[in-house]
Amino acid sequence: MTAKIRLILADDHQIVLDGLELLLAQKYEVVARVTNGSALFDEVQKHRPEVVVSDVRMPEEDGLSAARRILAVLPKTRVVLVTMDDDPAIASAAIKAGAHGYVLKSEASRELFTAIETVVSGETYISPALSSARPDPAKAPDPKIPANLTERQVEVLRQLGQGLTMKEVAAKIHISPRTVAFHKYRIMEQLGVQTNAELIRYALSLGDDDEKN
Repeated sequence: MTAKIRLILADDHQIVLDGLELLLAQKYEVVARVTNGSALFDEVQKHRPEVVVSDVRMPEEDGLSAARRILAVLPKTRVVLVTMDDDPAIASAAIKAGAHGYVLKSEASRELFTAIETVVSGETYISPALSSARPDPAKAPDPKIPANLTERQVEVLRQLGQGLTMKEVAAKIHISPRTVAFHKYRIMEQLGVQTNAELIRYALSLGDDDEKN
């Protein structure tokens, strides 16, 4: 008899954890449930599951940050992020950061089994509704833009460089202020800048390059 794939579930809402376990325990073995990224990292080291199913936004440490730490020490673990964020740019950033799957919570009951089987087989799964998050191999990268930034992150960075507040950026590019904040945090982390002033200086340097070309 084939052993069941072992999972660890992470979400800061108890009702979501209950629902995920009820759904996934039909086929897989749920070895632990946690409510924050720090606990997730600890439990993964303890149980060494084949797959982690985690929310992106959690207290203490978010799912994406926890995923990076997990994969640094246990690279064979597969990470599937389940989230309400339907921004393709965030999905793209998650995959670039090492996540193997990205599933919308609204589609979880229909897609999670497929996502888990896909990542276990060594492939990447992204909810079909977010197909634009998949890299386009035909599109040449802009040499002025760091390769680790997504198109949406660059868009947010440019708007912040124009002096707009996060609320104003959100209104201009039609995303939520919370999503802008998420992008800003990731941009600073990926660029290695520590302050808003450093971030704005970098954004302005991109604008200067554009004017010269």
